[in-house]
Amino acid sequence: MNGHGLRGFLSPDPVYAEQMQHYTTCDTGYALVFYGVLMVLYYLMGRIYAQSGLYLGVPVSIVLILIPLLICRRRLSAVGISCRNLVRSLIVSSLLGILLLLAVTIVPGIMRHARLLPAGQIAANMLYYFIIIGMSEEICFRGFIQPRLYPLLRREWLTIVSCGILFVFMHYPFQMAARNMTFAEYWPMFIANAPMQFIWHLAFSWLYRQYGNIFGSTVLHGCVDMSMGIFG
Repeated sequence: MNGHGLRGFLSPDPVYAEQMQHYTTCDTGYALVFYGVLMVLYYLMGRIYAQSGLYLGVPVSIVLILIPLLICRRRLSAVGISCRNLVRSLIVSSLLGILLLLAVTIVPGIMRHARLLPAGQIAANMLYYFIIIGMSEEICFRGFIQPRLYPLLRREWLTIVSCGILFVFMHYPFQMAARNMTFAEYWPMFIANAPMQFIWHLAFSWLYRQYGNIFGSTVLHGCVDMSMGIFG
């Protein structure tokens, strides 16, 4: 790969980069408050699940999608809802996602003669993983929180790393509470999963930065999660 190609691979979409420059520390405050609300909701959701078996992931995710959308309702591109580079982002993310599913789920599943889930269950899993989980987390983290950290940190690589840490820790409260564990008890399980979650954050961030919309990162995010939704 030549120098120009490498710069193109790593450089953000110019509209995304320009947009990020216009955020203020007030926007950073909104993002951090929103993250706090998200963490509390996930913890409460985990407690309810542990006590009653009631899973509230769908309504909680819808609420978390609506908050950034309402804040940015006059300019949805500020959370990555944009048609900019849409076709290219969908092609790239779909190819990456299909290769991932073939490599880690479909081919290994066929080789070990795993039981394929019913078509209706696979369709329901696709809706859940791509929209309820994938799109909600992409809007919340890559679309809303990450670029708004820039006014505080002033280095884009630092905003990406910081958002990645926030994204990884987002998985903590629900899983800890749902298992009725203390912070310390859940820590070894968290550490085991954290590196791969951070790596996926980098991949999702690259797609958003490269193409200026969250639809590509949503597709890849959904494919990552669908690795759990094809075989029983």
